[in-house]
Amino acid sequence: MWALAVLLGGLGLAAPILHGPRQSPQIALTFDADMTPGMLQMLRMGKVRSYNPTELYRLLEQNQVRATFFLSGLWIEAYPEQARALAQNPLFELENHSYSHPGFAQPCYGLPGVAPARKADEVLKTRALLEGLGVKNRYFRFPGGCYAPEDLALVERLGLQVVHWDVAGEDGGQADPKVIVRNVLGRVRNGSIVVLHSQGGPRLPATLPALRELIPALRARGFAFVKLSELLGSEGPFRLR
Repeated sequence: MWALAVLLGGLGLAAPILHGPRQSPQIALTFDADMTPGMLQMLRMGKVRSYNPTELYRLLEQNQVRATFFLSGLWIEAYPEQARALAQNPLFELENHSYSHPGFAQPCYGLPGVAPARKADEVLKTRALLEGLGVKNRYFRFPGGCYAPEDLALVERLGLQVVHWDVAGEDGGQADPKVIVRNVLGRVRNGSIVVLHSQGGPRLPATLPALRELIPALRARGFAFVKLSELLGSEGPFRLR
């Protein structure tokens, strides 16, 4: 991580934001709503019932948990009414997770690549979709966390800050909620940015039951849930540390 920070600094680039201030017990729960063309095809063919886990939103609402959703553009297009409802919910904020969820750098967890000439469109198309929901897009998260220095430079030129995480629940493909709970509770600190997934589907069977345990457990440790902009806004960005 430090080698990457030195490289990016030498290129005049700011590294991705990984966490907020460490002084106070606030954390940001962030959820990535992935949607690739392949996932969309599975949905349209009826091989996947839904990538819209309404029970997850209800759980957050019932517990008054403030959260940030990084939405892919294809997901917004697949669920426009749900995206609008999330945008209008004062508990939540929406940010940019690319349009079709490709790996900007390869290899990237099996994600398809994207031609360099199309990378700006991946950012701009979703920004336009968010703006259509009345959302001012501030942050961008690379699919899979995969990027090259030139990708970081591109996102900066487009006026967005790259925000990743310092705590990964690693819920993708995980069937045991206790593993997700252990991943989060074992790493979380003041100012942490926690990443989970919100698109549901067959690869995320344990995210919701894990959240049912995590929310009270994190509150019992004294953590308050805030939106990403609330975590970062007053103190400025905290990056590779």
